[in-house]
Amino acid sequence: MGRALLLLAAALVAAASPTVASAHPSGVRLAPVRTAEAPAPRPAKARHVFTLVDAGNGAVVRARPNGRIAGTLPGRTPLGTATWLWAVQLSHDGRWARVILPWRPNGRTGWVSLRGRRTVKSRIWVKADLSRRRVNLMRGNALVRSFVAAIGAPASPTPMGRFSVTDPIATGDPGGPFGWYAFGLSGHQPNLPPGWSGGDQLAIHGTNTPWSLGTAASAGCLRVSSAALGVLKRYVRPGTPVVIEP
Repeated sequence: MGRALLLLAAALVAAASPTVASAHPSGVRLAPVRTAEAPAPRPAKARHVFTLVDAGNGAVVRARPNGRIAGTLPGRTPLGTATWLWAVQLSHDGRWARVILPWRPNGRTGWVSLRGRRTVKSRIWVKADLSRRRVNLMRGNALVRSFVAAIGAPASPTPMGRFSVTDPIATGDPGGPFGWYAFGLSGHQPNLPPGWSGGDQLAIHGTNTPWSLGTAASAGCLRVSSAALGVLKRYVRPGTPVVIEP
């Protein structure tokens, strides 16, 4: 594995260690908490119109608006990308957003204040269909492109759920196992193969075994072709939603 991929693997390991216990100003250390939803969320006005939140200055994550601190998010990922978050819910007053978190276990969400933050509306998202072994680039309800993919092997299945893109990465090693480009995701693989040392962060990436596309062969990530990466790179940005379905 080349130096670039070794650095990539190390960064993915580091990305799997979120700050989920925070020091309160009083000096009392808060235990990690499971985030909770606020009651009576404001419904989305249009289906598949996504709100992306700029957290490039870092964010305090709370269990509910103005609630207990659940942890903090840095302004940049371990790979140096500015932090963007997918908001799956807004408070009635529009001052808070419930966001997908890059923390274990998968599926965790928390609330961040929108005060002073930039938000972006987007209709672009990625839907992975595990049964058909496809990665679909979507614009709202419309399919833009569909790509054959390798999914997790039976012993290391690809986790399902709602995630977001954390890092678009040029690997610097086109002939390596990740291909020339990768999209780090906010999710983690809880069922790593024995002896695996590449970190547990999920990703959509290329491959140096193109014959594996369309099969269940990976450690959990979604592998696509070099051409597919080129298309995705034109549309996908940090914060882009990624939904992995059965």
